[in-house]
Amino acid sequence: MLKLGKFSALLMIFILASAFGPAEMVKGKVEAGDIVGLWMPSEGTAYVKIFKEKGKEKYHGRIVWLKEPNDENGNPKTDPEGKAILNMLNLRDFVFDEDEWVDGTIYDPKSGNTYYCTIEMINKNKLEVRGSLDPFGLVGRTDTWVRMKTN
Repeated sequence: MLKLGKFSALLMIFILASAFGPAEMVKGKVEAGDIVGLWMPSEGTAYVKIFKEKGKEKYHGRIVWLKEPNDENGNPKTDPEGKAILNMLNLRDFVFDEDEWVDGTIYDPKSGNTYYCTIEMINKNKLEVRGSLDPFGLVGRTDTWVRMKTN
C-alpha cells in the first residue's frame, strides 16, 4: 500500500506540473489586447508592431524595423510593386475570437502575396502566426514570433 501512495503522489505532481507549467498560458486566459506589442518573426530580420485600431476591435501589424533596411544600392528595400517595406502594414483586420485572432491577412513583402492568416498566443511572449492559401488554414505554414522587450 505504501508503493501505491508514493505512485499516486508522483502522479499528482506530474499532472499539476503539466497543467500549470510556467511557459504556457491556460486557455481562456488570453485577452484581445494581449497581442499588442513588438514582435520578431523567426527569421530575425524584422520587427512587427501589432496595435489595435482606434475605435474598432481590429488589430493590425506594421513593420517597424529591418535588419537590412537598404538594398545593395543603398536604397530602401521595397516589395515587388516598389512599395517601401519599412513602415509597411503587413498584418490587417484581425479580430479576437475564442482565444485567437482570426479573419485577418498577412502580406509577404518578399513575394508580394497576401495570405489568409490566424494568430494564436502560445504564451505571453510567443505567437504562432499561420498564413494560408485557403480561409480554413489547411494549406499554409506557421511561423513562431517572439515578443521583443521594450523600455
